[in-house]
Amino acid sequence: MVIEIMDHVERCYSNDDGNVIFLLIKEAFDQGEHVTVSFSGVNSITSSFTNSAFIELIKEFDMNYVKRHLSFVNSNKSINTMIKDRFDFFSDRQLSCV
Repeated sequence: MVIEIMDHVERCYSNDDGNVIFLLIKEAFDQGEHVTVSFSGVNSITSSFTNSAFIELIKEFDMNYVKRHLSFVNSNKSINTMIKDRFDFFSDRQLSCV
């Protein structure tokens, strides 16, 4: 399944925007599908959007499942860095709680 971000939200700014994407991904994950998220037409994303769209998935599915079933296309360095940084931050926090 491919999710074209701009088909579902006007911008990648708020938690509400991210939640729209989260629900689409979660629905696909619940069916065991692989999801490719396309950032075509998106220049940047906020940490609020990233947390709501992607990091919340780790509360529903383990990190390995998310890594195996989620990929990104048509992104740029800024988007890639934001996603990586938020996943790294969340992973570090999980490890410090163990």
